[in-house]
Amino acid sequence: MHELPTSPSAPVRCVRNRRRVFARSPVPGPRSRHRHFGGFTLLEILLALALMALVMLGVWGALAGATRVTRSADTLMARSENVRTVQQFLRRHVAAAGMMPWTERDGSRPRVFEGHAASMQYVAPLPMQSGHAGLYLQTLSVQKNPTGGMALRLEYRPYTGNLPADGEPVGHVLLTGLAGGRFQYLAAAAFGRPARWRDDWTALNGLPLAVRIHLEPAWRARVSFPDLVIPLHDGEGFGTQLAGAP
Repeated sequence: MHELPTSPSAPVRCVRNRRRVFARSPVPGPRSRHRHFGGFTLLEILLALALMALVMLGVWGALAGATRVTRSADTLMARSENVRTVQQFLRRHVAAAGMMPWTERDGSRPRVFEGHAASMQYVAPLPMQSGHAGLYLQTLSVQKNPTGGMALRLEYRPYTGNLPADGEPVGHVLLTGLAGGRFQYLAAAAFGRPARWRDDWTALNGLPLAVRIHLEPAWRARVSFPDLVIPLHDGEGFGTQLAGAP
């Protein structure tokens, strides 16, 4: 049989060993029971949501601004292209007005050109791309647009020579969104005086030297319509005037 230790320090060592065991025990103490684990408070979450909303608002504003700029640029380019196309068409086909007599109705005297402040009428060919190649009696005018404002409009019907114009004219709107416009005609002067612009052309058998087209745009796009001065190929600037015409 083993004998119990008789040393007086043995009980003390046992007590110390027990204290060490209890000290290493994982049993939570009173302070550890109230320890907070890592995480976000409600206030922190609200602040994060507010910051995210501000960031999203800034991004949306930037996207909206970029969209407006893109649309404005597209509108500007489309308007510029439309103005350029119309100017090219007018330079080419108004200049081709010829000395072909036409009659508007029975009993009226034949003429080759008629011009007023808001309209002009002449005979000229149309481009092949329009699908109406050949000579046509054309009317170019500035008139009220059914949708509002003023518009530059072209109407044409087949040229019938000295016979009265027949059939309903085909119409096309060349430009819309105008505030107004006018046409002028360059007439030669006698006795060596310089040619002068007139607000009408009443000569029966002559063409003006040139035609000036002035249009006043009302659109918001920063695109102007410079005055067009179109010399007529067959224009001499004089002709027999109607009775009572200056």
